[in-house]
Amino acid sequence: MKNKVMIGTVVGTVVVGSLGGVAAFAASNDSNSVGQPGITAERALEIAFDHTEGTVQEVELSFEEDGNYYEIEIASNTSEYEFNVDAVKGEILDQHAGNVEQEEEEDNPSDNGHYPNEPADVASFEEYGMIVDQVNTDGLTFHLSTDNQGNRIMFLVSEDGKKQYKTIFVKYDQHLKIIDVNNGGLVYNGTI
Repeated sequence: MKNKVMIGTVVGTVVVGSLGGVAAFAASNDSNSVGQPGITAERALEIAFDHTEGTVQEVELSFEEDGNYYEIEIASNTSEYEFNVDAVKGEILDQHAGNVEQEEEEDNPSDNGHYPNEPADVASFEEYGMIVDQVNTDGLTFHLSTDNQGNRIMFLVSEDGKKQYKTIFVKYDQHLKIIDVNNGGLVYNGTI
């Protein structure tokens, strides 16, 4: 039987070897506690970041009959990585890398550059006002990539179907990042 505990969804850029900006996760270091991991989620992230760099998409603690492990998803500009890190020993049990563009096409098939996931009422989103204050949205459409309890990720796409901006909104602390996809520059990074 597989049980999962969602540790948290963190969105933020992390440099290899550094966890600057990543919130510490509550997990016990006592490996003798029943159902508790031997390493923290933060340590599991450090182990994953020894093998890649990017943005943390998700961290989950899975309880299995044969052992507990952290499921970690990290995305970079070109790839998405999935790691399973043993929650007691801190060893990588499994890892997988995939091409971001290929996976996005599989998850969000497009029709000649037109995206099917255009939100109906983007103006009602909390971050909308700040986005239009920071970016010229004329000729751009908003396309939802992720919208869950923790965060909302959207792309602003030009009429020819090219992504121009990526927005990442962390709901619990009202933190917004706007990234210029083509120039790789940070347009906005703050609380709204």
